[in-house]
Amino acid sequence: NNEPFVDAINTSVRAIENDFPGVMSETVNSVDATEFGGNDRYNTLGCWGSDGVLSMNRNYTNIDKMNAVYDNTVKSGYHPSRGDKSGTEAVTFHEMGHAVTDHVAKNGWGKDIDDASKTIVDYAYSRINGKGGTKAAAGKISKYAQKNNAECVAEAFADYYCNGSKAKRFSKAIVDEAKRLSRTEPIPFS
Repeated sequence: NNEPFVDAINTSVRAIENDFPGVMSETVNSVDATEFGGNDRYNTLGCWGSDGVLSMNRNYTNIDKMNAVYDNTVKSGYHPSRGDKSGTEAVTFHEMGHAVTDHVAKNGWGKDIDDASKTIVDYAYSRINGKGGTKAAAGKISKYAQKNNAECVAEAFADYYCNGSKAKRFSKAIVDEAKRLSRTEPIPFS
């Protein structure tokens, strides 16, 4: 019953599907507004599940409320800017980044989402001729991107799809590598 919230999610999902054909039909089973419990009710905006379900926190289905919460995290550097997108779109892009990484893993570029995330991050870091390590490069995207490779990829997706040409260089390289790996057959190990 919340058209702006649903529209923001649909717009974001379509943008990812356009760049990653097959992710919705092969990896994502559903996108739902879910009632989160405990601390997650107030601390988690969305999540990706290995069951192929992208869950958005029902507590933040009000666009203005999500914008306020997301903008507060941007001020502290915890998440990248949302540019001219809504907080709902930024969170959806982040979670779809996990879905795409899962898709890349299922296409043979890793044994699981964590392994595929490392592959994507390592290739992207090499692409930009990174110096100082992937964690330092991730820190230029956001504080949360430094948590692990999976969050680095997801934060890069939020940055890239919210900020376009103004996205961080590492974010652009990560999304480019995810695109490449989502349509390239892995080289078999001998």
